[in-house]
Amino acid sequence: MREVDFTPENVCQQWMLVKGFWKDFEGQTIGFVQRSLEHVLQAEVSRRIGGERYERVVGRQDYRNGSYVRELLTSYGWIRGLRVPRVRGGGVETAVFEKYRRRQRQVDVVLLEAFLLGHSTRKTGRLFRRLFGGTVSAQTVSQIVKTLDEQVIGFHRRALRDDYRVVYLDGLWVTLSKPVKTKKVLLVALGVRSDGRKELLDFQITTSESESCWWGFLSALRQRGVRTIEVVVSDGSSGLIKALQGLYPRAAHQHCVFHKAMNLGDHLETPRHRHRIITDALHVFEATATTETAVRKRLQQFVGHWWSREPRAVRLFLKGTDACFLYLRYPEPLRTSLKTNNPIERYLEELRRRTIPMRSFNNTKSVERITYGIVAYVLNHQPDMPKLEFTQVA
Repeated sequence: MREVDFTPENVCQQWMLVKGFWKDFEGQTIGFVQRSLEHVLQAEVSRRIGGERYERVVGRQDYRNGSYVRELLTSYGWIRGLRVPRVRGGGVETAVFEKYRRRQRQVDVVLLEAFLLGHSTRKTGRLFRRLFGGTVSAQTVSQIVKTLDEQVIGFHRRALRDDYRVVYLDGLWVTLSKPVKTKKVLLVALGVRSDGRKELLDFQITTSESESCWWGFLSALRQRGVRTIEVVVSDGSSGLIKALQGLYPRAAHQHCVFHKAMNLGDHLETPRHRHRIITDALHVFEATATTETAVRKRLQQFVGHWWSREPRAVRLFLKGTDACFLYLRYPEPLRTSLKTNNPIERYLEELRRRTIPMRSFNNTKSVERITYGIVAYVLNHQPDMPKLEFTQVA
C-alpha cells in the first residue's frame, strides 16, 4: 500500500486543486441554471403567443420582440446575464421570477432565517455576500423581516379550538428602546391537546405580570375559542392565579416545582445556604416519590432540617405548597410534563438566547414579528425541538 504524503507542500497543492475544481463546478452549475431558466422563459412566451419562433400558425396572439438582460439572485447564486424574451404586446408574466424583483422568494427565506438566528441586519448582509457573492443592504433585510407582519396579524386573529387539556403560561422580560427605553413582559401561552400535540396559542406584550395584564391576555384566548382548560401550569404568579380564578374557575392549577424551589434563593438570611436548600427542596418532588403521602413525608423532613436555619424562607416555601401536588394525580408521561413549566420554558430560553445579541427591540411590532419568526422559521425546523402547530379552525 502506497504511503499517503501529508507534507505541507503536498497538502497545499492538493487543496488548490480542490478549490479550482469547486470554482469550475460552481460556474458550471450557475450556467446550467441560467440555460434552464431561459428555456422555461422561451416556453412561456411560446405558450403566450401561441406559436414557436418563425412558425406560421392560425390564431397567433402576439409576436416576439427580442429580449433584454437582467440579473436574478437564486439559491444557487447570482445569474448576471439572464436573457428575458419580450413580446410586442408587453405584459409577459413568468413563473421564474416576480415583476420588479431581483431575488427569488427562497433567497428571502435564507435572509430571514439568518436574521432570526441572532445576526444584525448589517451582519446578515455581510453573510449573504459571502454565500451568494452579491450585496444586500441592511434596509433590504429589514424590509424582508417586516413581511412577517401580515402573518403575525393572522396568527393573533385565528380562531382556536376548545381541545386543550393542559395550558402552560409564562412571561419573558424584554427591553424596548423607543420612544424611551423601558422593560415589558412577553406573555406566552402554550397548549397541549388531548392527542398530545402542542400549539403556541398566543403571545402578547404587556407592562407587567399583574392581574389586569393576565386577565386581558386570557380573556382574549377565551373569546377566540378556548372555553375550558383542564390544567394550567405556571410559575405561581399571584396576578395570574387571580385572573384564572375569574376566567377559568374550574381549571386545576399546578405550580411549577422548579420555580417553587428556586424562589427560596430570594428569601434566605444566609446566602451560602442557597445551593443546599434549593437542592433539598427539589429532592422533595423527585420521581422516586410517586404518591402524595411520600412527597409530604419528604416535605416534613425538609422543614425539620431547615426551619431552625432559614425560618422565613421555609415559611414562604410552605405557602401554597398544595398547588405543587396536582401532577401526582396523573399517570406517566403526563405526570412528568405537568410537574414543571419546562415545555414552555424551553421555547422561552431559545427566544432569550437568540434575542440577547439584539439587546433591545425598537417597538412592540418588532418584538412580535421576531417572536413569531423565531418559532415558525427557526425552532419549528430544529430536530431536537417539538414542532408547534399553528392551526386555523374553520
